[in-house]
Amino acid sequence: MRVRKLILRLMATGTACLLVSCIDGREEVWLNADGSGRSDVTYSIPALAANFQGGESGVRKMLADFLVRTPALKNPVYDVTTTDTRMTIRVQASFDSALELKEISEGDSMQQLPAAAAGLTGSTSLNLNGRTVDFSRTIDAGSALPGSSFMPDNQFSGHRLSYIIHLPQAAVESNATRTDNGGRTLIWDIPLAQAIAGPVTTKFKAKVPIPWWVLVSAGAVTIATGALVISKFKKPRRAQS
Repeated sequence: MRVRKLILRLMATGTACLLVSCIDGREEVWLNADGSGRSDVTYSIPALAANFQGGESGVRKMLADFLVRTPALKNPVYDVTTTDTRMTIRVQASFDSALELKEISEGDSMQQLPAAAAGLTGSTSLNLNGRTVDFSRTIDAGSALPGSSFMPDNQFSGHRLSYIIHLPQAAVESNATRTDNGGRTLIWDIPLAQAIAGPVTTKFKAKVPIPWWVLVSAGAVTIATGALVISKFKKPRRAQS
């Protein structure tokens, strides 16, 4: 029995090494003032790990099926390339509303992805209170990658997960590891060992700027209302005899 447990442990460790020891990820999102935006997501994994999903063709099919089931992602473009021992997966898309990103993370299409992909995607919370957006996302890579707890930290050395969000104006607060562009760009640069050790949460709060077309519409309504009031209360001139 002990020998069997040892063998299972070694197999789990070997599988974990294959799946996570060389993962690198970069996710970048641009948000516009009206809540729309675009995203560019790239992950690099060991090519052998893709064999669990049918190799390159299997990964392509998985991505195509996911995007078909996710209409909130507009004009998606994806690419899967294999070079030597590495596979790079890149997905670019736009969206009409950032609120839809929360629905995507909780939707059926996300649940049908492999556990590793779902774990790296994590869970998203996005709430709008007045003109303040409160965003948080928790990634639990370790729970999605069985056997990773058996691996030493140096196995993940040099590999990172990066998350970048470009806001239309500076965040009120965040736990970003660094900021750029006057606080409008938030960057979370997380060593893979840290992401594997426990859940990682990225969060920020930001004011939502009022889009120019809202100001124009409001101005037009004000002018129209004022003109209507004036016309109602303005005394008509008496006709000259």
